[in-house]
Amino acid sequence: MPNRLAHSTSPYLRQHADNPVDWYEWGPQALQRAKDEDKPILLSVGYSSCHWCHVMAHESFEDEAVAASMNERFINIKVDREERPDIDAIYQRVVQLMGEGGGWPLTVFLTPDQEPFYGGTYFPPTPRYGRPSFTQLLEAIHDLYHHDKERVTKHTTSFMEGFGALAQQIDQEAELAAGDPPLEDPAALRLGVDRLLSRVDDEHGGLGRQPKFPNPTALELFAALDRGEADASTDAVVTGARRALALVLERMYRGGIYDHLRGGFARYSVDRVWLTPHFEKMLYDNAQLLPLYAEASALHPEREHLHRVVVETIDYLEADMRTADSTFYAATDADSEGHEGKYFCWTPAEVGQVLGDEALASTFCTVYGVTERGNFEHGWSILNLLEQSLDERAAELELSRRELDERLGRARTALLEHRYRRVPPHRDDKILTSWNALLVSGLGRTAAALAARGDRALAERCEQLATTCLAHLLAHHVDADGRVLRAAFEGKIHTRGVLEDVAYLGRACLDLHELTLEPSALERARTLAEHAVRHHLRPERDGFYITADDAETLVDRMESQHDGPIPSGLGVMMELLLRLRACGAAPEGIDDVVEAVPRRFVGATAQPFGYASLLSAARHAGPEATHVTVRGPSPQDPQVRALAAQVRGQRLRLRQAVSLSFAVDSSASAVVCRQQTCKAPVHDPEALRAELSA
Repeated sequence: MPNRLAHSTSPYLRQHADNPVDWYEWGPQALQRAKDEDKPILLSVGYSSCHWCHVMAHESFEDEAVAASMNERFINIKVDREERPDIDAIYQRVVQLMGEGGGWPLTVFLTPDQEPFYGGTYFPPTPRYGRPSFTQLLEAIHDLYHHDKERVTKHTTSFMEGFGALAQQIDQEAELAAGDPPLEDPAALRLGVDRLLSRVDDEHGGLGRQPKFPNPTALELFAALDRGEADASTDAVVTGARRALALVLERMYRGGIYDHLRGGFARYSVDRVWLTPHFEKMLYDNAQLLPLYAEASALHPEREHLHRVVVETIDYLEADMRTADSTFYAATDADSEGHEGKYFCWTPAEVGQVLGDEALASTFCTVYGVTERGNFEHGWSILNLLEQSLDERAAELELSRRELDERLGRARTALLEHRYRRVPPHRDDKILTSWNALLVSGLGRTAAALAARGDRALAERCEQLATTCLAHLLAHHVDADGRVLRAAFEGKIHTRGVLEDVAYLGRACLDLHELTLEPSALERARTLAEHAVRHHLRPERDGFYITADDAETLVDRMESQHDGPIPSGLGVMMELLLRLRACGAAPEGIDDVVEAVPRRFVGATAQPFGYASLLSAARHAGPEATHVTVRGPSPQDPQVRALAAQVRGQRLRLRQAVSLSFAVDSSASAVVCRQQTCKAPVHDPEALRAELSA
């Protein structure tokens, strides 16, 4: 018989509806029962496309004996970290304080007052990996809680004090950055990039060794230096940034982390060379990588693979992830039919059977690394282009590049059609406001880059996808009081949004204003910024809390600080405020905020990986930051559109931050402002280009 999770708004929680565990969702009913019965809380946090969450569920939560022990001794609460990032953020610090890196599944034991006293991530069914079995852990925690309350209190006190110490970590980071330039100084970006370059894998691309994550927020810093004049020969930091960005974008495309049949990227690669991914696909990764590839393609049209990724990723998002309401689903799983990667992998026999053409099958298998031995489990092969480029393969096969592309295109089409008939991975059908807003911004930037590249049809398609998605979010994910709601599932929109929801949605409005020049989008951006300042700003006015002041009270109210797989709410909020200030639309009285935050977080230069979004945002406060106001009778006026297009195209080639807004006037013109000084209006796009390049 299904448990309480059967009617949850979370697809992840519903995956556990048939567990014999007496699961609760987080809420007053479970918390009160823990107090009434004086039982510890077993908090389990995960998400629907998490492979190791599935493993622990199958090994432990589906086991009758394990479930009986959990039900007898604990109040068991299951949380979807994507629905409740506030809860996840609090308790991830438990495992971090215990010397682990954090991650999912997260398993934390709490007192009835929500205070943690032990935690970990995955626990196996039998002792291994240097960990006790899950049943041994349950026995030990039960005994500890009921027979050594003094020790439990000692642990909770230690963790709560540790939370306070972590919150003050920015002070230590500031000490490390003593003598560094202020964040708004262009030298801060260069210094941050220089320090990031020390982590770059110069052979295979990306940051670190393995596992390899795309880390698009950090890559944005490299992209900022990829613009500008060709001064690489005299500037080692610019040279390094350009090389690092080009290498990682190429290697990710050629690796197995990229889906060579449908497009789009998996979450990360378990190895150093980008071959073997964890096959789940997250909306947020593709939302961030898409504009990076699009802008690099506009700057470097000779790199054909960049544009190919853009086209195929847009196709993937529209075909596999778009809802009937024009929003986008959250993720797809790694597993199919109980095996990770089965949906995506091939054998030579399967390829031959599908294509029915021995020569074509041989060519495809040679190019994409499909072998009898395989490069993954069960003798399966992950499609990749790591061994040789397509140009090298064409020469080896004595084909022209055009002939090879035509053959491979026919093969990919047939194999993709066949793949759609396989049992697909589970798709997480919830709609997350922040991730959708992140995609709106990504599509907006992609549309501008495609237009600058001359691909107007695809640019218009991106603009339409972004516009319709944002319209739905604004109409349905913001309540009558201006509160942003975080998620939607099966038509129900629910859960108070956190800072990232408000900040991302505000920035998406601003990005769409810059793309479409629609004045209402600018006004919505301002309204959302005002809401965040009113409900999330610290009393000291130098930072922002994850949760609003009128949201549920948890054991700790955390600040937004470091980036994760997505930019921090802090970084995006600062970008939103600075860009709004540049166009004269910022909430009143925020000058002290945009000055105090960079002062307090000056340590971002010492920790550029964790603060990349804040470093990016600070560019809009720098002395070189440029704002252009395009004026005219309407956004549809041809001359207005030509002036705005010049700004969007030119800023791809300018290292300074360039923002854009529209204002109604009787005739079309553009005013360029820097350092609180505005130039005389210009009316010709070429004159505007010269002014921007000055």
